[in-house]
Amino acid sequence: MYARREMRPAIRGDWNDDLPPALERVRNSWPEMPEVRLAAMRRAFHAQCTLIDHQLRLVIGTLRERLLLDDTVLVFTSDHGDMLGDHGLFAKRMMLDGSARVPLLLMGTAACRRILPSTVDDRLGGMQDIMPTLLALAGIARPKSCTGRSLVGDAPRETLYCEALEGQAAMRMVTDGRWKLIWHPAGNRFLLFDRSADPDETRNLSDVPAHAGERERLSSVLARELYGPDLAMVENGRLIGCEAEPAAARHNRGLSGQRGLHYPEPPPDDPGKVVGAP
Repeated sequence: MYARREMRPAIRGDWNDDLPPALERVRNSWPEMPEVRLAAMRRAFHAQCTLIDHQLRLVIGTLRERLLLDDTVLVFTSDHGDMLGDHGLFAKRMMLDGSARVPLLLMGTAACRRILPSTVDDRLGGMQDIMPTLLALAGIARPKSCTGRSLVGDAPRETLYCEALEGQAAMRMVTDGRWKLIWHPAGNRFLLFDRSADPDETRNLSDVPAHAGERERLSSVLARELYGPDLAMVENGRLIGCEAEPAAARHNRGLSGQRGLHYPEPPPDDPGKVVGAP
């Protein structure tokens, strides 16, 4: 289906030649790829997405044939995206759009009036909101320990905080929907994007005087979200980060991208037997 399709070239930004150390570590984990190989990789990614679509067809069709569809809430989402070579980066666990932004499709029961067909809600949401949303649609009270918000009942949040990894690899982000501030503690490096004017995140505005107010505002929001070891990198409410260590090239002798026939390890034939036990 995709073999002869032209693929969009990788996104490049004005900040890509001077990456924060945390992103430099990511780039050093992958070989440079020529455009022809990048295009082939993107075709494979689109093909995998289409394969998933076909499996969802089977799930939805089975629900309909079993007369369960009218009483079922459906949620389609993902745990992460993939950079696919944009900004010279690959894989996940980054605060950039390709990695952090995922689809979220929600369908209520036939009697549901909270979710109307063919509507779009552009509120800020995260994985923590899935459980309280499903509980709300099922009429079940959420636990008091829940930090998420229902996407069909609660008021939209004004900002969304996200985090990934620790130490030299740490990345923290806050967004209000339009403006996104990414903080890399190692080296105290910032990326500020106006996603309304620059959805591909190609222009870093963090050092542009005209946008100092946005950086300061979001920095204060982000600092208030931090906890644990991150608090050592804040001084009087200001983000100060930590000293960056050299981002050496990674030699993946373990070949961690390879998967065998038994990944993950299959369950034992005997439920009472522990895998690997004599």
